[in-house]
Amino acid sequence: MKDNSLKKLVLNGLMIALVILATYFTRIPTPLPGGYFNLGDSVIMLAAILLGPVSGFAAGAVGSAAADLMAGAFIFAPITFIVKGLEGVTVGLFTYKMRKAGELKHGRLIAGVLAGAAVMILGYFLAEAFLLGLFNKAFGLTAAAAEILFNGMQGILSAVLGYALALVLTKVGIDKHID
Repeated sequence: MKDNSLKKLVLNGLMIALVILATYFTRIPTPLPGGYFNLGDSVIMLAAILLGPVSGFAAGAVGSAAADLMAGAFIFAPITFIVKGLEGVTVGLFTYKMRKAGELKHGRLIAGVLAGAAVMILGYFLAEAFLLGLFNKAFGLTAAAAEILFNGMQGILSAVLGYALALVLTKVGIDKHID
């Protein structure tokens, strides 16, 4: 295994662990049973910006699903794996090449984190409407719609925090040590 491959593996593991911690220890319950507000998305976004879309997927999917399992939200873990993984891929596709080239442009970075937040909000809405709709179609749509506000707040707050963390860490040069 190359040195760079080992470094990337270790950094991915670190980001997965940070997503678990940020998700689990900042969770606040929402009206949907088993649902909760958290700031783990900011770390997913940071992983995607610094390490790329594949690492963003790994951090989002594995870290967030593991936090769901730890929190007892078993029914959401498979949904979270997919939704948060796609969030990480989305942010990484928007931002990673630009960051790697040393051209961290604010507009593209903002678009990336907002696109990631939108993927999370839409993904959970569709999954909750479908999953809860299996029991009662009206309840599924109503519960999913009620969660849009909480998922929206989580997405926007995490996008702001992820953006700020990326700016600070690239400003101090951390990105030069991960490539």
